[in-house]
Amino acid sequence: MPTFDDPRKDAAEAFEALRGLAHASRSFADPADTYAVTGDLLGGVRSLRQVVDQLAAAHIAHRGRAYDDAGSQAAGATSAFAAADELHQAGTLLDAVEERLNAASQHSGRIASHPATERESIGAAGPERTVTQAGALTLTVWPDTPLGEHQRHGYRVEDTTTGEAVEGRDLFTGAGAPVTPDQAVRELAVFLSAAGEARQYALDNPGTNPENEGLFPERIADAARLNADALNELVEHGPNRAARDEAPEAELRWISVVFLQGEEADKVLTLIDRDGTDAAIEHLAGFDYGEETMRAALENGYIYASPPAGTLDRTATRDDYTLVHNPFNGYVSLYREFIATPELAPEPTEVHPLVTALIERHAQRRDTPTPQRPVRPDVRGQAAAADWFARPPASSAHGRGRVL
Repeated sequence: MPTFDDPRKDAAEAFEALRGLAHASRSFADPADTYAVTGDLLGGVRSLRQVVDQLAAAHIAHRGRAYDDAGSQAAGATSAFAAADELHQAGTLLDAVEERLNAASQHSGRIASHPATERESIGAAGPERTVTQAGALTLTVWPDTPLGEHQRHGYRVEDTTTGEAVEGRDLFTGAGAPVTPDQAVRELAVFLSAAGEARQYALDNPGTNPENEGLFPERIADAARLNADALNELVEHGPNRAARDEAPEAELRWISVVFLQGEEADKVLTLIDRDGTDAAIEHLAGFDYGEETMRAALENGYIYASPPAGTLDRTATRDDYTLVHNPFNGYVSLYREFIATPELAPEPTEVHPLVTALIERHAQRRDTPTPQRPVRPDVRGQAAAADWFARPPASSAHGRGRVL
């Protein structure tokens, strides 16, 4: 509650109130509330105009008691006049703010808000947000409208110890296919780490201007500096590291993202020879459509206790992805790791002995290298159908391209 006679306490309370309003006004459940809030802000600006005038008058009235650190009264009086002048300038600018807020309040008062339609209610929450904790920092990302070929995410970084926060829409995550939310979080952590390192360098070397000094506001850069270890852990292992470490090994599963053979596989095999497996994984990850791919895998049974691989298959892992490729038989597969939960488990199915025999016979033929690259179904790993997530025996081959 205001004291009406203690400027310091009332100023601190006003600051806290405005800080709370800044958080609360991030969204409005009822758009009609914007009129009332605008009106209160208008009254607040008028009071603020009075406050800056009174602050200026106080500087002038007490200039005789003003000294600088060296004890010079003349220098202190000069600073008092300068402060008063700046406060008067601020008051002049507040006159323009008051005028604009007054006009906005009048326009807002003419709006009659109708109840939200069903479509608006469904989309009111906006795009799905991914929230990750890195030490005292809360990182939130969500997909935004791409700029041409460049994928873009919105983001929010909040320091839970101070309440400082920053939002933006300039988190660009490369060109081409959309990236997963986890990858967007890691990209944000990379930029925060760079800002923290730049801030630390600036503190250690006063007067310098590090390359990444302006990536984030100074207080957020300071928070990134203090949470450097947590950010580095996030960059290196991704936001799901803790969940993977805590989950029993039996709960780790892999879903099939894509299976390619023939000419389509030849292009990827050439990419592997030229640029390595990381480049191939990055390319094939473009077939991963997140929840859509997960649903397709559950419906079709493309879920495995481990990435299926034969004797002649070669494997490579990066982040949550495992690449399986065979240059002899001409196919490539990409699998994504996830944490299985009982509600995702399909009903256990039994594999008919004849199906098992056919799988084993086919596996023997597959493990024998041939100079050709025949088009062949992907039946690797199907003998393990006793597992919750084993693929049903009704189908033993992936389709070409993205699994649906």
